[in-house]
Amino acid sequence: MTKFYSDLSFSTMVKIGTVSGLVGGFAIFLSIFMIDFGLNAGQGTFYKVVGLPLGISGTPAILAGMILHMLTAALVGAIFGICSGLHQKLRVFSLGRGIISGIITGLVVFFAFFIPISSILMIPTIQSSDVSIGDTSRVLANTNLIMFGALELHVVCGIAMGGFFAIAVQHEYKKQKIPQVSM
Repeated sequence: MTKFYSDLSFSTMVKIGTVSGLVGGFAIFLSIFMIDFGLNAGQGTFYKVVGLPLGISGTPAILAGMILHMLTAALVGAIFGICSGLHQKLRVFSLGRGIISGIITGLVVFFAFFIPISSILMIPTIQSSDVSIGDTSRVLANTNLIMFGALELHVVCGIAMGGFFAIAVQHEYKKQKIPQVSM
């Protein structure tokens, strides 16, 4: 299995990781809007709250939040791709290992980044916001439910990212190993 990774370039691993992160980000994209709907908080509330600390409000805040969320997913995927090639124990060479690695990555991102960012930046932004983001009292009253839902979504994102990464790495490796016939 060691030869497997040595045949794939660093840039290939970064590219596969970046696309895998985007796949994971898109996998939870609609769920985020469904959470807004379920809380009766107004569509795009999550993304709007991401955009508010930047001094943006309304639809531009939603768009900025969506873009930042997907850029973050791409960055997490790129780092996932880099890390998977750093050591033999981190290598993703099967679908099962990709899914497990993705779940672990999703949990790390949740606990190391999502919780601190939510606690330090997002919740205070909602509490002090004079900009309408929907029913703020409903959002704040359901913070624990939102956190649990976010934990689940980070796991789902990790599953999609890790699974896609494993499949893409296998495909790339096989593609490079197929003899090219010149005519």
